[in-house]
Amino acid sequence: MNLLQWLKVSFAALSHGRKPTSAPSPLPSSSASTSLTLPKSLPPRTSASTAKPKSAKKYPEKILNSPNVTKGRRITPKAIVLHHTAGSYAGSVAWCADPASRVSYHCIVAKDGRRTVLADPDERAWHAGKSSWRGRRDLNSWSVGAAFEGDTYERELGEAEMASMADYLLPIMQRYGLTLADVTDHRTVSPGRKDDLAPRELARFKAYLAQRLA
Repeated sequence: MNLLQWLKVSFAALSHGRKPTSAPSPLPSSSASTSLTLPKSLPPRTSASTAKPKSAKKYPEKILNSPNVTKGRRITPKAIVLHHTAGSYAGSVAWCADPASRVSYHCIVAKDGRRTVLADPDERAWHAGKSSWRGRRDLNSWSVGAAFEGDTYERELGEAEMASMADYLLPIMQRYGLTLADVTDHRTVSPGRKDDLAPRELARFKAYLAQRLA
């Protein structure tokens, strides 16, 4: 039985209330005219252009109040001074938590993006020492000090630590109305006495921060 004969038989069966027989085998060749009924609605396709971007990675932050701040003294930050610790992240955090060191940053950022906040931005932390910038001395009294782990002369800053440092600094900059021009480093405010950051790494981080500010 060919397809035309089967259709006639099936139509006759339907006219008499009977169930039509199964379609003949083999199926019609690919040259035969066929139609395809699509569902009324299909789920939307997801493409790279329409997919929602992943949220920015959040880096863990630990709060550890350093004793190495001027008690009862509050400041209004007018600058941000960047440092590197030269030592390891854990060792540098421990050093800033030791009263005997008489050193503290407001924040230290690890190579993997972890960070420890050691003082509030309006506390007078002891990070700059003898320093001068823009005709003013004693940057401890009017700046936030933030440090990258390790030695920036020995390696380039990585994406994680730059992102984490920016995450820490941007709210402070917004709060106190600071701009990219207000970001400097220890080498600049204490010339001849300190050499951090490496000039190329200061430039790289400021370029990164400029992108985040845009």
